[in-house]
Amino acid sequence: LMQIYAAHEYTGDPGMISLMVGHLNIASYYTGGERPLYLILILNLDDDPDLYEGGLADISRIILQNFENRAYLEMIPFLFQRLSAYPHLNNEQALALTFQDEINRLLINRLRDEGVVSKSELKVWLKDKYRRGFFDIDAILIELIKKDIIKEASVKGMPSELLFFINDIFMIRRPPLKILSDPVGRGLPEPLVEAYNSEVRRFFQNYRPSEDDNLKLVDILTDPQLYEILKLMRIAVVTRNTLEKLRKKGVDDIDGGIKKLWNNKIIHVFQSENG
Repeated sequence: LMQIYAAHEYTGDPGMISLMVGHLNIASYYTGGERPLYLILILNLDDDPDLYEGGLADISRIILQNFENRAYLEMIPFLFQRLSAYPHLNNEQALALTFQDEINRLLINRLRDEGVVSKSELKVWLKDKYRRGFFDIDAILIELIKKDIIKEASVKGMPSELLFFINDIFMIRRPPLKILSDPVGRGLPEPLVEAYNSEVRRFFQNYRPSEDDNLKLVDILTDPQLYEILKLMRIAVVTRNTLEKLRKKGVDDIDGGIKKLWNNKIIHVFQSENG
């Protein structure tokens, strides 16, 4: 522990450090600020600590936001699962995590309006704009750079680096095209084809994209268990019994997952004549 403390003291700034201590591969994140916390992650020897930096910054902010009443204690299993998934996220999930974060949305909205802004100005603006707790602006910007949303560059004559907005994020629901193109081949009983097509058509006739709806969707995309259910249901019409097989992939709450997808109008349930 003293080696971890000394390493953070040497850098002098909040953020992540990685080090080998004997046979231990350690990633440690220090929040700094008024309530300094250390989040220490013990990794396998062949794991790359840098893959967890964005995740450690993410969950440290969640912990601090729920620190007063110790609500974060009940969240630890979920936060650990979320952090463990970071190195294995596909592009869709990674972008969903970006959109889910309020600070990222503030930064993207500012850059969307202006296109380019100085890094120093953005830091001052964000500290004034977001006063609800700790955030590591450098870690956040690094993640946006890694995802090719922004680019950082030095310009001769400018006192601070400039941040350029190079790729926007756009989220919208779309019909399940693979199933619609071959519903029977994808598992839908033929007598239900017309009713299924009508349900899809009815939804999209009234659908209007909104940030509120998108935030509900990213909660699903960033939940590892819900995402496993969603991946399967994007390509096939399944029964409740079929979903039981997902327990082998770590999906423990099948019924809770179905309910959340139903409440957010992502799935429709047809009852068979046999019950």
